[in-house]
Amino acid sequence: MDQDESMLAFLRNKGLPVNTGGDLQAYIEKYILRAGMVGLLNGDIRGNEGHHQAAALACALVLDDYDGEHPNSLHLVRDAFHGSGRSAHMLINGLARDGGGHESPGYNRIKLDFIRVARGMEEIRKRKPNLFPRDEYPDLFGSDQARRLFDYFIDITILDTFLPSIGDVGGIGAVSRHQPQFYSYLREENVYAFNRYGDPRHARATTSPETTAHFQRGDNVKRTVSKGELFEPYPDEETMHSALADPASKIRRESRILDGYGLSVLESGDGAHRRAVMLNYTSLIGHRQCDNLTLEFYARGLDLLPDLGYPASWDYRWQWDANSLSHNTVTVDETQPVHDIGGQARLFASVGGVHVISASHNPYPPGRYVPSSPDAPEINLYERTTVMVDVGQEEFYIVDLFAVNGGEQHDQSWHGLLEDVIHPPLDWQVQEDGTLAGPQVAQFGKWKDRWDRDREDFPSFLTDIQSATLGEPAAWAWPTGLPEKDQLNLHIVPVGGPLSIITGRGRSPVRAEDWSLDYVIARRKVTDGASSFFLTILDGFQGSAVVKNVRLIEEDPIRIEITREDGVDLIDLHVPTTPSTDTSHRPLGIRVQSPIEKVGDTRVGQCTVEGSPGFHHGTIQDLDYGSKKISISGSDTPQELHPGQAMRIFNSGRSALFRIVEIDTEGDSSWVTLDATALIARGPVDHIGDGSLSLDAYLTFATSGKLTEKGELGPGPNAFSGAWLGEGKEAQLLDGAVQTSPRSDNGGSNTIFLQKRISSGQLQKSFGGKLVSIWQYGIGDSWEIARISQTEASRI
Repeated sequence: MDQDESMLAFLRNKGLPVNTGGDLQAYIEKYILRAGMVGLLNGDIRGNEGHHQAAALACALVLDDYDGEHPNSLHLVRDAFHGSGRSAHMLINGLARDGGGHESPGYNRIKLDFIRVARGMEEIRKRKPNLFPRDEYPDLFGSDQARRLFDYFIDITILDTFLPSIGDVGGIGAVSRHQPQFYSYLREENVYAFNRYGDPRHARATTSPETTAHFQRGDNVKRTVSKGELFEPYPDEETMHSALADPASKIRRESRILDGYGLSVLESGDGAHRRAVMLNYTSLIGHRQCDNLTLEFYARGLDLLPDLGYPASWDYRWQWDANSLSHNTVTVDETQPVHDIGGQARLFASVGGVHVISASHNPYPPGRYVPSSPDAPEINLYERTTVMVDVGQEEFYIVDLFAVNGGEQHDQSWHGLLEDVIHPPLDWQVQEDGTLAGPQVAQFGKWKDRWDRDREDFPSFLTDIQSATLGEPAAWAWPTGLPEKDQLNLHIVPVGGPLSIITGRGRSPVRAEDWSLDYVIARRKVTDGASSFFLTILDGFQGSAVVKNVRLIEEDPIRIEITREDGVDLIDLHVPTTPSTDTSHRPLGIRVQSPIEKVGDTRVGQCTVEGSPGFHHGTIQDLDYGSKKISISGSDTPQELHPGQAMRIFNSGRSALFRIVEIDTEGDSSWVTLDATALIARGPVDHIGDGSLSLDAYLTFATSGKLTEKGELGPGPNAFSGAWLGEGKEAQLLDGAVQTSPRSDNGGSNTIFLQKRISSGQLQKSFGGKLVSIWQYGIGDSWEIARISQTEASRI
């Protein structure tokens, strides 16, 4: 700074009291850097997680003062890791075991800002190697969850083209066929991941399907991959070339499950005829919509069952864009679900040409939502089972069954493309005026509903109402208008008697008047909270329909007959009407019989027929959290378990689905290696009470809110119920956890409650002053695996 006198003269003319370069440096440090640092420490400068922490590390690095006046670099690093920033364990506590975050997919990218925090800490350590011990200032991207964050964005990508519209992301637009575009929603961040972990898949994710073709032609590697961020060291060309040539770099789009985040993708097919269906059972905290158990369907580069996605306007978010009636799901008594936990999968399998996922949610937990009436029957069955059946290289169809109970009115909403739907020839009763809210209720108007509630939402946004009674299966068609003649046919099959069908078209008030989306609503009114089954066959075809006819043969269990051009298939669906909102075993199962060789006679789980495979089951006898291994006992020999199978581990408080990686037998013990960590959260203990501990770490997924007047955990679902605190003999089952915002006056609190009310003195001996871990499962928890059998189909 002393070398440019003209600069100093210029600044003096502007009123800055600087005569030397040292004066200028002191001025910048005091009035710019330290002033900003005060704002960071006070919380006046704060953004999404990762933003202010990265700013703090940048200031600390530039100031490079660790023992001077307050605030200095040491204060900022401490605050970023352990103060209001709480970065130390953020990429454990704020990520699910599969790397998914607590928000919608697009917003989950925000956590990648911690790359800047990690880089800043690396540079600071080079200057001050002994000032920040790694046990107190850990490697942010050293956890399994942090590594899986990059895998999450690979695995959530569908057909190398689409990001699922979960919560506030994506949107619906004109019909358009998309070519494969990316292997991951991330690009340059994967350069960091590859440098860090050396995983060939991360190298592949720096490319795109288009640039992969360049590499296969022998083009220069630099033409193939993302250039990365400005300050990201670039892998040498030989290393990157070797990684891309490694078969392990291939990103295989197969049926998969991200159970920590809460979604499953059933995906198959090759080339231009790839297809996928996505079932959403997330329990998001941020940017969530009322989209519990929504379904999305993609085929041949088309989004055939798109979601409304990001709200067109925040003004009508809850009335329209985020309303459950606007989504392809089920709503009870036109009541909006609460944003609570409860999503869980119980059945997942992919064998030959059959792919299945069954998941449930708990959108209406007693005591946590306002029912339609004080005496409304409890809603404890809310479950969706989806089966994709491949009957050719290009031909397939989807069978979808939604089970629900409680309340007195069950509505399943369907909307397809932004194209006019073609209705089947039913005895339609046309409502000449008004909206779904009533003939006298104007579009976007207010009204009082049948439960005496004041309303101004979805029903009054839907016009052109007509209704009919559906006694037999019928199909609704959404043509795309494309020259290849792609089309979605939606076959609705009434189960348990005729259904009421209501159709209409709607829009948000902020949309143009000529914008509208066609809806088909299947409605069943019930007494005493009886169960309803909504059965639908989805056929996304090109040219000629795959499904020619659908016939319901039996109702208990459900058996349907699918007639195709070259054969007949039988589908059995066993979904009991017992509660799905707890974590107990449910004897779910499917059977698919088809003359197609890759399907044959495929049975998964409990089908209530002779020879039904059922379930393997047992308990955890021992475990090794570090190696992701559990020792199991049960009714079966290890030879009946195989890598790739989905294993559900559960107790009375929680449930999780893992994939088996390996099975080892050691004497009388069978050890199963799982695909993901059991670690849920980690943090240092800073306060202990009777039966409770508070952590100096932000528990992102903990229930948000206040405790009871007695300082106890409130009733209802809790994200930490059934989790395990600690290891070995000290391990304790948790009743739950509660967190308050770090922006609150007291800086927030994060308290965990044990199932046993152990004295504070005893807890102090076990956990006082320690860094503790919370785990998904522990010794004694149950496990189950759906048995699978596949044989040649008998004559149908």
